[in-house]
Amino acid sequence: MSIPMLQLRGVSKRFGGIQALQNIDLVGQAGEVHGLIGPNGAGKSTLIGCITGVNRIDGGEIRLRGDRIEQLPVHRRARLGVARTFQKIRLAQQLTVFENVAAGLCAKRFATASGWRGVLAPLSSRAIAEPVEDALVATGIADLADEKVASLPYGKRHFVELARNLVAEPDVILLDEPATGLTDDEREHLSMLVRQMAERGTLVILVEHDLNLVGRLCDTVTVIEYGRRIFNGTPAEAQDDEAVVRAYLGSAKLAKEAQA
Repeated sequence: MSIPMLQLRGVSKRFGGIQALQNIDLVGQAGEVHGLIGPNGAGKSTLIGCITGVNRIDGGEIRLRGDRIEQLPVHRRARLGVARTFQKIRLAQQLTVFENVAAGLCAKRFATASGWRGVLAPLSSRAIAEPVEDALVATGIADLADEKVASLPYGKRHFVELARNLVAEPDVILLDEPATGLTDDEREHLSMLVRQMAERGTLVILVEHDLNLVGRLCDTVTVIEYGRRIFNGTPAEAQDDEAVVRAYLGSAKLAKEAQA
């Protein structure tokens, strides 16, 4: 049996007296789209923080390609191929789209660069420009390359953040509610991008409240409630699971809507 791309065993996290996560298990394979869902406050973003190293876990282990990484700092995990997007988009507003995307590539290649301008110093190199241009084309924002991020509508900023991650060719990418604020056409384009990432062998972990999107894209879903895992299986199985319906969907009516 192949070694999972990502494996969590018994991951727990406390914030003072609050038990945010308790004994979370999760297995993600290369080329899989893995949904991470649950009601607001369930601990999804906290779990993403634990995987990327923003949150240090209090118990359990996190393995990337079989090797434990829970003690590694954020930048080491990033260089090993772990990437993420954020609910609240984090971009350099006064830099151009091209510069923001180039930062994703430069940050991986130039460990000693200091500050944004230091990271972006080698932009004239075709080794930088070509993959950045490819990422811009893939995400459908090549025509915005010279625009300042501050001038872009919210939905387009999502794709800048995606391009910044894609250019670094991550092995694991965690998407934290990437469809928020997108138009229907942009959601379709996002779906295509997610599938393309998985087809290239990337493990995509998708945190999303749009259950139709989760049902269409995800091979597997993990559901958490109050920091505990209550379900792991296919999207179809999740729709019929009583604990999921009660905790996340809230009613039989919503469950039927999710199946539509």
